[in-house]
Amino acid sequence: MSIGKGMNPKVFISHASEDKDRFVIRFCERLRGKGIDAWLDKWEMLPGDKLVDKVFNQGLRLSDAVIVVLSNYSVQKPWVQKELDTAVVKNVEDKTKLIPVRLDGCSIPECLRDTLYVSILDLDNYDAEFDRIVSVIHGQHEVPPLGDKPEYAKADILQLEGLCRSDSLVLSQACDIALEQGHPTILDPDAFVAKLGQKGMAANEIEESLQVLNSNYYVKLLEGPGYLFNITTSGFTLFGESGGIPKYNEKITAVARMLVQRMHANGGQPVTNSSIESELDLPPMLVEHVLERLRDHGQIKYETEKGGRLFMHVYWVSPEIRRKLEGSG
Repeated sequence: MSIGKGMNPKVFISHASEDKDRFVIRFCERLRGKGIDAWLDKWEMLPGDKLVDKVFNQGLRLSDAVIVVLSNYSVQKPWVQKELDTAVVKNVEDKTKLIPVRLDGCSIPECLRDTLYVSILDLDNYDAEFDRIVSVIHGQHEVPPLGDKPEYAKADILQLEGLCRSDSLVLSQACDIALEQGHPTILDPDAFVAKLGQKGMAANEIEESLQVLNSNYYVKLLEGPGYLFNITTSGFTLFGESGGIPKYNEKITAVARMLVQRMHANGGQPVTNSSIESELDLPPMLVEHVLERLRDHGQIKYETEKGGRLFMHVYWVSPEIRRKLEGSG
């Protein structure tokens, strides 16, 4: 039930007579002081009035909300139970607010077990509870304002399959850095954190994402200060297959085809990663990743040596690669 603009909400107060003097009268006076038309039998019932008509047809039926005062007295009263039954029906049928106010730490009737109630422990000191009741009746409740979404929650963030947006951002950012620097180890964690901070991620969120990525074998955390880690082959594969590297699968095929052709033309002489980078114009990190992926699938073998960078010498290519490439033309 909606309350008309500018109108005072009408609220029926269901209670036991034993609670009237100790709580209900003063409570209703306070409600009326807040612009709430509290319906109390003491004020509404006049000599000659018919009890049932006055309570149910005027009090309950015309109310915008019903407050049922629960106490050790009222939960035992058949009359209060009848009013409560009516209030429950109105709550279901008319969407009338039903607000239980609990005194004495009394038991809650079965029909109200799934309804949030306001508990008043001190009948002489309940300002916070009272303000909450008033806010509910007037349809007001304080909710912090919505701020802007962090960058990693916006639509332009690459979504990696099986990862949430924040974890996707962390792995994508790491892979972009790896492509740029030419190796899979993040050696400048401060710069890494700073870049993610510009996209709205806090340090604790970054740390949590790295723990998730580590447990899924997309990165390998390293010993040392800060956020030192390697991107694994699986992590880079996920990045590539999710669109982080344009034409990712085509580039893998191009590397495999070059290996077959060069080894055939050179009489089985090893092919280096640097020659692949030069001929296909691919980033060093991408070539290194593709060779690692082919090796992990048992499709090539290579030896490595380290100078200023990692040198890979592919000396064997499986017949499977050759047959697949011949079959694809």
